[in-house]
Amino acid sequence: MLFSKMKDTDFFIFLTVFFLLSGPVFPQESDNKGFWENGKPILRVFSNFHTGISEDNDNSAFEIRRAYLGYQNQLSENFMVLVKLDIGSPEDLSEFSLLRRYAYFKNAALRFSMGKFRSHFGIVDAMQFRLQESFWDHRYVYKSFQDEHRFGASADLGWNIVYRMNRYVSADFSVMNGEGYTQLQTDNTYKGALGISLYPVESLTLRVYYDLMACGVSQQTIAAFAGYRMHETLALGVEYNVKINEDYKDGHNRDGYSVYGYWNFFREYQVFLRYDFIRSSVTEQDGKPWDLVSDGSAFVGGIQYMPIQNIRIALNYQDWYPYAGNLPNKSYLYLNLEYKL
Repeated sequence: MLFSKMKDTDFFIFLTVFFLLSGPVFPQESDNKGFWENGKPILRVFSNFHTGISEDNDNSAFEIRRAYLGYQNQLSENFMVLVKLDIGSPEDLSEFSLLRRYAYFKNAALRFSMGKFRSHFGIVDAMQFRLQESFWDHRYVYKSFQDEHRFGASADLGWNIVYRMNRYVSADFSVMNGEGYTQLQTDNTYKGALGISLYPVESLTLRVYYDLMACGVSQQTIAAFAGYRMHETLALGVEYNVKINEDYKDGHNRDGYSVYGYWNFFREYQVFLRYDFIRSSVTEQDGKPWDLVSDGSAFVGGIQYMPIQNIRIALNYQDWYPYAGNLPNKSYLYLNLEYKL
């Protein structure tokens, strides 16, 4: 289900298959034309140059944070298949994580859709913060709140269904392994999740979400989101998130919020801003936050230039202010680049 430290020969085989599937190398029989006509290769890359500007942080580097490579095909009116690799360091949180690269299956799924109903099975995109990420719209610059602060994985092994009841209400239900797409299932515990999205007026979106994993102690995630989008010019979003009994440890709770938005002041130019706040609960035995090292606030702000539809460039400032007094503030200047097919 995943490749860890994918060998050069394995990656070469994958690339060969990818390009063979992406387009017909040899003439096809007439009854196979639909396969090629309905297929689509996937390529998306996040790269950057950054430099530290705070007193205790002057490191700089060129990076490629993510590369997505895959293929999707609309087999019929109702069925679609999707396979996508994520090349990066999704599960590695050490200070040396950016020095290593792994390849994982981000998606390997079958989708069935009919009318207002849609279902995915396999390694599928999680619904936990997908809507919030679409409003933030700058994943290539900075992860969305729940992804950045490890409230949940962006994809997982399991099954989800989405039902758009009418123009005002959409509901989604998921059953997942719960460990994310970079890990195999290691126990008999599953994550059940339910989300409801409301569209009371054309420009406003509201969403509530809840998930539960029980392994002796119940781990729960609760999220609320409100977003406003005015055509292609302006978008604003605010979300509040709570994680209860993290890693099945009673009393290990975290909560926080994120506020973000962007304004397209010209067709190619955009200003974007974001502020995050994250904290952990105080435990009775220690009398202090249990995850103080991860508590703090972050700010991201910059200007984006889009020369053509599939290329985005962002010059931006990012900082992190930890609440632990013995940890330094971190401030960076970034030049981020996203390009895709």
